[in-house]
Amino acid sequence: MKSGKYKNHEEFGANAPINYREDTTRESYLSGMNRIAPPGTKPKAARGERFEERTDHKASTKWHHNYDVAMFGGTEIGAPGSESKQLALEKQLNGIERKPGNK
Repeated sequence: MKSGKYKNHEEFGANAPINYREDTTRESYLSGMNRIAPPGTKPKAARGERFEERTDHKASTKWHHNYDVAMFGGTEIGAPGSESKQLALEKQLNGIERKPGNK
């Protein structure tokens, strides 16, 4: 039986939003779109740039909040847009193992 990537919720909270921001790049977007594009077509580079711009700190905070609500019925970071609480959670990396994402 394979265990999850993170041992507990604190480790998830300190690592996953950082990984989300690092892994959601224009390159990852364009690579994914290339795989599903019809033959002979390719996605516009400008769409990859817009994707990367929209997966910033605010987006990772909203994503983490929604995940917490769905999986745990609540969240320690408050409503979407609570970036200061998200930063405080990420600073918990002191003492929590950093688990890099897909890179």
